[in-house]
Amino acid sequence: MNPLLDWHRTKLLNFLELLWEFYEKLKRYKENPDKKWKEALERGFEELFSTKTGYEELDKRIELTRGKKKRLLLVLEYPQIPLHNNPAEIALRELVVKRKISIGTRSEDGRVAWENMMSLLDTCRKNGISFFGYLKDIFSAEYAMPEPSFLISHKASNQ
Repeated sequence: MNPLLDWHRTKLLNFLELLWEFYEKLKRYKENPDKKWKEALERGFEELFSTKTGYEELDKRIELTRGKKKRLLLVLEYPQIPLHNNPAEIALRELVVKRKISIGTRSEDGRVAWENMMSLLDTCRKNGISFFGYLKDIFSAEYAMPEPSFLISHKASNQ
């Protein structure tokens, strides 16, 4: 949103301040989940997203967000999940830039191969494995390095 009127801008900034306060409360909840705190956050969500500012476009967005309550407050049931999707966004950014630069692929098989390689690159990076070392290991048929699927399942089981 990019309001032109000062009145709209003020309404947006006021709402955003309340929104960030609520986000900070969710972060504190994640550190120390508690049933009373959970109930207070659910009420706080209802209060915040029942707000009517008088700025029609903002009110529409607030209402749309309210409709996503179950997904947005999933952290109250599962405090271990992240509050944001930044890691997923960052992982996709490289793929999108590469696709734009190369103007895509020439075939469906090429797209699948390219996506598999980019996924493998990201998996190796996240697990501290040399991507080129891993490719060399596969193409030389040495198979000395663990498969990324093993690393992912092993990492998940240790959390």
